[in-house]
Amino acid sequence: MLEPNTAQTIAISFHELATNAAKYGSLSTADGRVEIAWSLTADGRLSLRWIETGGPNVAPPMHRGFGTRVMENTIAGQLKGEVRFDWRDQGLTCGIALPARTARSLGRLLQDAG
Repeated sequence: MLEPNTAQTIAISFHELATNAAKYGSLSTADGRVEIAWSLTADGRLSLRWIETGGPNVAPPMHRGFGTRVMENTIAGQLKGEVRFDWRDQGLTCGIALPARTARSLGRLLQDAG
């Protein structure tokens, strides 16, 4: 089971990433794809990766938008995690790392779903 704040923060983060991918990124083209990968690190943290490919070339934004700020503030502030954005030519990659306490709950949920 996930704590409500954890579930809400992860849902908002994926919603922001998907919305931006549909407007500007890989999901704005027929050949674009998004891969979502997760793993548990050796120290027990949960690592989530959002990887866009097949879309238009992207460049880092000129300023941090609302969605980026929301993700950074909620992941760091509410979950005590980290978020990293890498705007590569072939698409955005976003890495989210969550502390071990959150990782245990979410990792069990993802394993049950997989």
